[in-house]
Formats: sequence, structure tokens, C-alpha cells
Amino acid sequence: MASWIDERTTRRGAGVSRRSFLKIGGLASAGAVLFGLTGCGSSSSGGTAASATSAASSVVSTHTVTDIKGAAVDLPVQIDSIVDLWHAHNQIVLMLGAADKLVGTTQNFKNMKWANVVYPNLANVQTIVTGSGSNQEVNYEEVLNLDPDVIFASADNMVTECRNRGLNAVNVMFQDYAGLRKDVAITAEVLGEDAQALANQWTELLDKNIKLVEDRMSGVSSADKPKVLHIVNGNNLVNVDGTNCIVDEWIKLAGGVNAIQTAGNMIDVTMEDIVNANPDVIIIGSNGARAAVENLLADSAWSGITAVQNGAVYANPLGVFAWDRYSGEEALQVLWAAKKLNPDVFSDIDMVAQAQEFYQTFYGFTLSTEQATRIVNAEDPV
Repeated sequence: MASWIDERTTRRGAGVSRRSFLKIGGLASAGAVLFGLTGCGSSSSGGTAASATSAASSVVSTHTVTDIKGAAVDLPVQIDSIVDLWHAHNQIVLMLGAADKLVGTTQNFKNMKWANVVYPNLANVQTIVTGSGSNQEVNYEEVLNLDPDVIFASADNMVTECRNRGLNAVNVMFQDYAGLRKDVAITAEVLGEDAQALANQWTELLDKNIKLVEDRMSGVSSADKPKVLHIVNGNNLVNVDGTNCIVDEWIKLAGGVNAIQTAGNMIDVTMEDIVNANPDVIIIGSNGARAAVENLLADSAWSGITAVQNGAVYANPLGVFAWDRYSGEEALQVLWAAKKLNPDVFSDIDMVAQAQEFYQTFYGFTLSTEQATRIVNAEDPV
């Protein structure tokens, strides 16, 4: 730890970072208590004791948060600055009312067009992560310079790199709805009471929407449920989501059956695999989805598939983040998917109104009917 303090001192010209202040402050508190027990009653010592008490009262308090991997992380109770190294989790930070505390983010999230509409200051947030997947690069030196109160991350190696540098890193990676609920709860615990109130509202909404869908689909047999192919994004039509992932979970919740029964998300299959699966519905997620729908429908290689013949090929909604994976907007995904898979059963569900209510409640942002329609249709802002 001493070497880290030396490194930080050099970087900040002998300044004291907030994390160092937390440690020093704790010692000051103990010193103040000890002085109060042993000090004399003279006016000079009383003045010193008063100064020590005043210093101790200004100490920032801490608490321990357990991250999604079970690691205990000591954090300030008052969070004023956040670096978020996971594209998707930035949406949860915004959803829980902490957008103005975001000082470092990823290039992918900064490229999310609706995120910039909802939070225009995103353009001024420092880019810490460029690329994605195996091409992802993190500028840890810049993270050190920003000196955030907390860092959210999704990869074990990122968390380790941050902690080795004396930074407060919280792992928030998940793969299913249970993990999503836990992620939101942990993030809210980190951010404080206001965020916890929003997290409770969000959990109630998710549970309500899931129950609504489950109740209406309870009497439908598996044989009568449509087979659904979920394509990860419009850039690679044979990169799909299989079983044992959050996409598979909402497909089932929405009253469908995954057409690809291989386990895993973002897996590569062949065109032959897709033809043999013969999905009744095709959903394309994330970027480039709308153009990909048109291209797919016009491609003769797909023409024999039932979904294409029936025109049941859809672009998944894309808002502050994609609705279909790793996002708090998953609370809307289950309704949207249920309506697409079983339109007669869910004809009363107005997804435009649902989107407007969600954005008002969790982002404090009023979507016009046109804006909400564009989000539901996976269209960019005008």
C-alpha cells in the first residue's frame, strides 16, 4: 500500500487523494478520541482538542459493499465521482440518478445516440475504454488521474488491475435476470438512498411486467410457442444467442422457445444451423438492426425460413442502451418481446407509452411520442 501512496503523491504533487484522506481521517478520528481521554484541562489543550474534534467531524465515512462476485469493497458513503468500465452498466448509473457523477466511461457507451439525448453532458465525460471484446483497451493511467470514488467493471482482469492500483473497483457482471436484479441493488447500495429508492421502483416494475406476461402465457403449451432466433447485432447475422443466458430467459418469459439450443450467448453458428432450426420469429439486436432486417428479408439464403416468409423479422428496441441484454431497460424488453411473439394476447400493451413512463421515472426525461416510437422501432434520434 505504501508504494501506491508514494505513486499517487508523485502524481498529484504531494496532494492527498480522497481514498488516502479516508485512511488518514480514520487515524485522525482515533487520535482525537485518544487526546480527549488523556489531554489536560488547560485552555491551550482545549483549543487543540477542539481542533482535533473539528477535523474528525469532517472525515468522510465509509461502508463496505459486497460486489457481485462476493468481494468486500470499502467505499465512501458519499459517492461524488464514478468511472464505469462496462458499456452496459453505464445505463444503470444513469437510471439510478447518478449521471452527473460519471467522470469516466467507454467509447461504446458514448456512441449510444439516445444516451446522448437523455444526458447531453455524456460528450464531456472522459473516455477510459476503447474498443470491445478482445480489442478492448483500458487507460488505467487516466483512471488514476481521475481518482474516482468508485469504479464499476465487468471483467475480473479489469477489477484486479484497478485494485492493484489502490482503486475501489466493484464487479457488477451478470448473465441472467437474477444477476440483473443483484447488479441494480449493488449499484444502488454504492450510490446511496436516492438510488436505492429508484432501484426499488425498478425492481417492482420488472417483477410486475414479468408476472403479467407469465400469467397470460401460463396456459400455452411448449408446442404452441414460436421458435425465436435472436441475432446479436446487424453486423454478423450468424452470431446468435443460445440457451443459458439472459436473452434465452426473456425469450422463454415472453412465450417463445429459443430456436438455437446450444448453450451460450454471442455464439457463432452456420447458415445451415439456422435453416435447420427454421425459426418462426427472428429478432436482431443492437447496432445496425433496422438495416439488417431489410437486408435479411431481401437475401435469398433466408427466403425458405418461416419467419422470413411471414415477415416476422424485427429490430430489437435500442434506447439509452440495448433493451435485449445487460440493461435496466430489460424491464421493458419482456413486454415488447411478448407482444411480438403473441400479438393477440398482448394487443392492449402500448410499448410507446411504456417507454415514455420508464424514461420519465428513471431518467427524469420526457420522451415525445415520436421519440418513444423511434426507440421502440430501434431508430436513431432525428
